Amino acid sequence: MMIKTLFFVLTLLPFTLLGKEQHARWLSNTFRIDPSIKEVTLFIERESSSVPVVLIKPDGSKLYYQRHPDNVSWASTPERDVITLWKPQPGPWQATGKIAGEHGITLLSVFHLQMDALPTRVFQNEVTQLNGQLAYKNTTLDANYYLDGLSLKALLYAEDNNADKDAFSLAPLELGTFKDDGTGADTLPGDGIMTAEIIFDALPGNYLFQAEISNGVLARYVQNKVLLYPQPVRARFTTPDSSRQWRLEFETDSDVLVDSLTITGELINPLEQSVAISGQGRSIDLPPALQPGNYRWRGRAYVTTMDGREIQIKLKDQVVRVVPPLPGPDENHTLAATSFPLWQQWWLWASAALALMLTVAGVWWWRSRKGHQK
Repeated sequence: MMIKTLFFVLTLLPFTLLGKEQHARWLSNTFRIDPSIKEVTLFIERESSSVPVVLIKPDGSKLYYQRHPDNVSWASTPERDVITLWKPQPGPWQATGKIAGEHGITLLSVFHLQMDALPTRVFQNEVTQLNGQLAYKNTTLDANYYLDGLSLKALLYAEDNNADKDAFSLAPLELGTFKDDGTGADTLPGDGIMTAEIIFDALPGNYLFQAEISNGVLARYVQNKVLLYPQPVRARFTTPDSSRQWRLEFETDSDVLVDSLTITGELINPLEQSVAISGQGRSIDLPPALQPGNYRWRGRAYVTTMDGREIQIKLKDQVVRVVPPLPGPDENHTLAATSFPLWQQWWLWASAALALMLTVAGVWWWRSRKGHQK
């Protein structure tokens, strides 16, 4: 695994040692950059909806949000400037503008993005939880503060040396977003541990997995190669029998232990009624398919691999069309008039009346013709 570095919090250093002048310099938003610093990032908190600050270098020249040299990267939001300086000029710097006194200026140097290691064998559509944190040595930093306005994402890049491959197939697949707010897979908000639920929804093959944070200023990542194996559990529906009974059947590969297979999911019938489905083994009986139409299924499989690792697989969402049952051979298909409501029987009465009129007309014509012959 290759780990790229981010930034670690440094102490603001006023460029004078006198206590009285320290306070004055703090109010004037002055800070010192040591000659040993090769790269530094400034987090500058501003009053709401204020314009970006102006940086004054030790030699008196100025840096602006929209005008700065190539060794400066600058991102700005309505309340914050994030500025990275490469090979900054040593000495006292000053920031001018409507800087929020409560937060002021924070200088950042090297810290690390740490990430849980991926399993050595990953399956297609496997679901796993990964934790990440910003840390310096053994200290976990407040990710919510330093990642404000940024996002930490898990991406999957296909490894393909074919130059003719189209751009869409080479684009990274976003697997999930890490959060530290107590929602989703994250257990405790604000503890500095960011958590994401990752679903490897991609075709089997070789990939580059990357956890990445970037906003144009901060761009660091953790990455490693991963070989995605075929999905080891697959589901299929049987056809409902004459009594409308049917079931879910599961096919497993030799990579997993069949006896450990557990299924949970949800089946939604054509009336939009949801039924929880769960069971163990290769077959699960389903509620009778009494309503013809589309049945929607989504679920997950929990199974143990041959090497003893417990995994979770997101099963493919399916839509199954159930047709009405065919009539039996001994059923009477004659439609009696009494089987229809009266308002639907007009055509029967009209047909009978027409037949009667034709019969009467025929008899009258026959008698009239016979009378003429006499």
